[in-house]
Amino acid sequence: MKKFIFSLLTILVFQTAMSQDIKKVRSAFDKKDWSKAKEAVDLYMATDKGAGDWEGWYYKGLIYAQVAKNAGTNPEAWTQSLEAYKKASQLDAKQVTTFMTVRNFPVFENYQELSKAGTELFNSNDFKGAVAKYKDADMVGRYIFENGWALTELDTILTYYIGAAAMQAEMTDDAVLYFQKLADKEISGDGFDLCYRYLAYHYDKQGDRAKSDKYVSIGRRLYPEDAYYDKLDLDRQRKIGGGPALFSKYEKVIAKEPNDYDFRYDYAAEMFNWLYTDPKATAAEKEKVSKSIFEQLNACLKINPSSTDALILKGKTYFNEAAALQESYNKIKGTVAADQEKKKVIKSNMDSYINESIKSLEESVVLFEKMPADDFKNDRRLKNEFKNTLYLLAEAYKFIGNNEKAKYYEKKEQGIQ
Repeated sequence: MKKFIFSLLTILVFQTAMSQDIKKVRSAFDKKDWSKAKEAVDLYMATDKGAGDWEGWYYKGLIYAQVAKNAGTNPEAWTQSLEAYKKASQLDAKQVTTFMTVRNFPVFENYQELSKAGTELFNSNDFKGAVAKYKDADMVGRYIFENGWALTELDTILTYYIGAAAMQAEMTDDAVLYFQKLADKEISGDGFDLCYRYLAYHYDKQGDRAKSDKYVSIGRRLYPEDAYYDKLDLDRQRKIGGGPALFSKYEKVIAKEPNDYDFRYDYAAEMFNWLYTDPKATAAEKEKVSKSIFEQLNACLKINPSSTDALILKGKTYFNEAAALQESYNKIKGTVAADQEKKKVIKSNMDSYINESIKSLEESVVLFEKMPADDFKNDRRLKNEFKNTLYLLAEAYKFIGNNEKAKYYEKKEQGIQ
């Protein structure tokens, strides 16, 4: 008995499906009851007749697009709608084009809504989700273009956002793929500079110098004022070595971005390290570089007057210059008037340097002492810089024979735990 009932139910379902035809689907669509319309089209498409009917697939595309507007019902309905349109076109492209034209190309809504969903995910920092939605929108765009209805072979805006979302999601392969589509066509304009920067950096990191240089070349040509590629040259030169070759590259970057604090400070730090560690530097080079360090640090302090880093480096440079003069001073052993005059000039310059060192270092101490105590607890580097500054001040005061001040700063240094 149970077996008979089961068979009867199967027959009833089969007959119900067979009873469906395109007229019922059209009627359900016209009534705008999308739940019943979906049921009707699903039943029709489950029949042999429906599976081979272009109009059935076309209506499935229309109905599923309406269902998609309620994401909770079927969040994948937009892409299912596209697949239905595609199937309809495979069966009768001419008729589908006619019907699309009459209805003002409803497939564009698929494109717009998927793009919108991707942007909402992008703005909420769900970058992986954004990539998926943007890719779905791109599939719609390709379908529209392939049928000659609109858009272009390369949807530049959407392609850019797929790449940008992939970059944020650290989906490197996708970021490279989509940015490369734009870069190989040399697309330019606001925002597209990111494509060339990313590809130049990516291939440089991969060790593919030829591809990196390709995108560096295009990027420089399309964005001649962009200093990024000069910065990339800096990184490459730094790996080879410092010195004048590196400094000339810094000058190019700073000429384009004169208000960039970080590059001016890094340039000063590079010169400082080279000046006091490279025995190959000539006296003329040392004098030139020493002057340039002060120029860069003064520019840093103009940009950010509260920079303890710039003040400390300035104090260290003055201190080292005073120490270098002391060596010259001690080498003069003569007692004639000319020797004494030379020593007098050196001593004056030496005192001037050490006083400038003290001035810069004490300015940084004032800034350190205004910082909340928690900053030092949470940042070991900051605390070490403060201690080093106090140590340098003690040494600077010893240099000029002011032992009282030297002891004062030694005590302050020892009080920092």
